[in-house]
Amino acid sequence: MHPGKLRGAACERYMRVMASNNRMFLVSNLVLALVFVAGCRTQPGALSPNSMARVEMETVREWAAEIAPPQATRYDMRWTFQTQRGAVRGQAALRVEPPDSLRFDYRGPFGRAGAAFIVDNELVWAEPEEDVETLIQAVPLFWAALGLPRDPPVGTEIFGIETAEGRSWRYGVGSDTMEYHVVRAPRVRFLAEMRQIDEVLGRVEVNYDDETSLPTRATLTFPKTASLFVLDVTKIDTTVALNADVWKRP
Repeated sequence: MHPGKLRGAACERYMRVMASNNRMFLVSNLVLALVFVAGCRTQPGALSPNSMARVEMETVREWAAEIAPPQATRYDMRWTFQTQRGAVRGQAALRVEPPDSLRFDYRGPFGRAGAAFIVDNELVWAEPEEDVETLIQAVPLFWAALGLPRDPPVGTEIFGIETAEGRSWRYGVGSDTMEYHVVRAPRVRFLAEMRQIDEVLGRVEVNYDDETSLPTRATLTFPKTASLFVLDVTKIDTTVALNADVWKRP
């Protein structure tokens, strides 16, 4: 049975077994265990508080602007993709042109490389398609990993709340629900979750540098595929100039 499908007592039994057999687990299995625990915790609760009220689109745009760079930006990163079979690592460059365009170029082991172009929540092209879609399992969460929550579609009902601890908002599109949460204390973090009905498709946690307020690490957890995608930021360039050639298919 998939870890994310277990509930309550089953989660507790599994974690007790893990604790009594620590030495039997390799590093890859320990990471998988973290994915399992995340799946246990996400049911049935959600990231954001339940006491939300209707809010306007402009309000959530202002909330998102607290953590999102307003100009074209290039992110250089190291990435790690972890599954039950082990980990793969490499480097990546992400170029973002507000409000809705993103290009992702990556290199992996043994000369493997790929690229993708995203507009809003659509994967316009990917090379090679299968590899890229394995890494980018949910486009809205990939945006969130950069601290860039996407706007809800026009006319969507949005619910939100602002407290001393942070800001939260939620909206649904069809059977999918997106939730975002900006945590202010004790350190700034950005959390996102994507659900399909009651099943968690993925979660994101973004950590920020205390001095620069720029993202330093993003962790994407996908309970359904028992996988983890970690992006460690090595450099951010907010003076980059992007032209039309950036978005062309290689």
